[in-house]
Amino acid sequence: MGLIILFFLIASGYLFNHQDKLQASTVVSAGAFRLKAENRWNGDDQKNYAYLEWDTVSGLSQAGYQLYQSEDGKTWNNRSLNYGKAIKVLNIYPNIAGSNTLKSWMDGLNLKAVDGSNLIQVTSISLNQYNANPNAYLKNSKSEYQYDVLMFGSWDANNNVDISQTAANATKAFLETGRGALFGHDTIYLGRKTFYDTFKDLLGVRSQASTGTAASYWTGSTQVQLINNGYLMKYPFEMKNNVVLTIPYAHSIEPQIKNVGTTWLEFIKPSGSWPYAIYDNGSIRGGWYLKTNNNIGMIQTGHSNGTSTMDERKIIANTLYNLAQVSFETNAQDQTVKDNQTPDLASVKQKAGGTVNNFEIIVDSIDRGKDYQWYIEANTKLSGIKKSDVVKETITSNIAGYFYKMDNSAASDLNTVVEGYKDEYGRIPSDRYDIYVAPKGTTDKSDPSYDPAKDANLLTYNTEGTITGINGMTDLNKYLHVVSVDRANNVSGVKTIQIKDLMTTFRVTEQYLDTDGKKIQADSYKDIAKGGDYIEHFRSITGYVENSYSVDGNSSIESDFETIVSLVNINNHRTITYYYDKLIQLNLRQVILKPSQELVIPKSGYFQLDNVKLNQRSNLFHATVQSGQEKDAIPYTQFLIAKSGNHHQLSIAPMIPEYYLYSGYVATTSDSLHDGNSKIKSDIALDIKDNNSYWVTIYLEPALAAGDSPVPYSWEYQNNDLGEIIRKIPN
Repeated sequence: MGLIILFFLIASGYLFNHQDKLQASTVVSAGAFRLKAENRWNGDDQKNYAYLEWDTVSGLSQAGYQLYQSEDGKTWNNRSLNYGKAIKVLNIYPNIAGSNTLKSWMDGLNLKAVDGSNLIQVTSISLNQYNANPNAYLKNSKSEYQYDVLMFGSWDANNNVDISQTAANATKAFLETGRGALFGHDTIYLGRKTFYDTFKDLLGVRSQASTGTAASYWTGSTQVQLINNGYLMKYPFEMKNNVVLTIPYAHSIEPQIKNVGTTWLEFIKPSGSWPYAIYDNGSIRGGWYLKTNNNIGMIQTGHSNGTSTMDERKIIANTLYNLAQVSFETNAQDQTVKDNQTPDLASVKQKAGGTVNNFEIIVDSIDRGKDYQWYIEANTKLSGIKKSDVVKETITSNIAGYFYKMDNSAASDLNTVVEGYKDEYGRIPSDRYDIYVAPKGTTDKSDPSYDPAKDANLLTYNTEGTITGINGMTDLNKYLHVVSVDRANNVSGVKTIQIKDLMTTFRVTEQYLDTDGKKIQADSYKDIAKGGDYIEHFRSITGYVENSYSVDGNSSIESDFETIVSLVNINNHRTITYYYDKLIQLNLRQVILKPSQELVIPKSGYFQLDNVKLNQRSNLFHATVQSGQEKDAIPYTQFLIAKSGNHHQLSIAPMIPEYYLYSGYVATTSDSLHDGNSKIKSDIALDIKDNNSYWVTIYLEPALAAGDSPVPYSWEYQNNDLGEIIRKIPN
């Protein structure tokens, strides 16, 4: 039994291959026959539509198939089954030849169906002819209805003629099959046209007697404005949103019941014989130019007799076409659907690769669509009305592209700015996008231009976009604002994120300064993965010794060559400043002038060195050098002194043996010949700010006064601990 049921389902088309797009529709409730719905995109018209396909039902009556659509599963409305197909219109004009204009108006629009025929095919008869024998015109020789829509009019006061009771009843029977009718100016005119007035409840209007005098609610003008930008205004002509149209002078008559049907256009800028503001008492409203309710409508064309503007003719064409709601075919396009849901906020991430100062950002988004439900009614001759499955499909246009900006603000009105890019049709031109990702083409496989290789992905495609040229060093603290827009021109909210929150790698910049703040080596850097650690030692730099380091300009931390500098969990750019003391090479010796035979010539000289800070804080240490006579070419003893910041002066104070006195010094910045005759007799203070090497000779000479009796000289050598900032280098 299970195999038999499965065979039936497959044969009826109810089960589909998982690759078939039609499977996307969901069956809400099963019916007497199968219905499938598929979301599609028309690349030429740049809009969604639903492709509908259903099982053939035999024995159809003249009511054929009718389509019902709902946005919530509760309220259902008729929709046309004839998009793209030719429709037939019977124009019943009010006897006067000048009112027989609809055919020329429609033919002049040059609208074509898919098969190349006129999209709206008009046949005209007079109201007298119709009143005499309506079914002779409504039906063919097989007693089958041969028109999709009727139009009554157009002339002022409808040329003061009324439809007959017989014709009114035949028209109502026609409407009951789901076919449509459009009434012109002064037709349904309560109290004036007895049998036209019988259509008032179908249209949803009230009599003038219920509201007062004509002057209180009639509004006349040569301008009307679109107040509903819905489906009827989008096919076959797409009208600009909220467009103002120029028409021959006309006026409203019977006020409408506000909660019945749809008003599409209203008069604006009242003028002429009825310059009155639109009447509105809360439940009824005047001033309407075009109103529809299911398969019936009324337009105020005709007050200026047989004249119309091109704008007016387009409105009539759209209305007639959408009132054609009966079909005998088993497929249709519902062009009234629209994706009106905004996409999700964009997702953003750093693209793999690149460098800290030159990388790319990937943006992406998911579009959200609008759910619709449909069912088909098949009116049969023997079994009455059969109802199809109720199916649901989400109408999603998918992402068109992105707009973005980068600035220093954490807030942005970019979505409001983007809304301002929309043209009069509510579209954003593709060349206005910062990043446009959508393909162009058609997904309609019946379209001769359909190219499977190019068009198969019009609804499923890569929606990622790329923002290039991001510099993580200069842009780190800036904010990126991104707006997603779908192909139905729905604008998302603003996704805002700081650039540093996107980055996957951060840079630790290494600076090398002496303790006076002078750069001593070019900066280097380490790029660390987000969350990683930085661990380094001081670099060895010739002529310098480690002093301290600081992180991001904070207080320095005393260091030496064994210090390990570490930062953990890196999630921002960091700066390590390595500070070094400049090494000053001091070449020092002591020379005895005018030696005395009475005195021992010292073999060593002893000195106190003071690397004085600008604030006069001393930095004392001791030094021992070689000593002897000038003729002996005494060699220099070499010292390396770590010059700390702001220590710009080095004072040298000799420790003078008994019976000797200080005679002067010679100091040079190169190893040139020192001559005692050119010595300077003053305190020894070297400016060590700019130079790295100094050669200093200290001169002593005997200081024996008459009658002095010196004792043998003896001075024990003292091994002074000079600490870590003085290093003795032997010759």
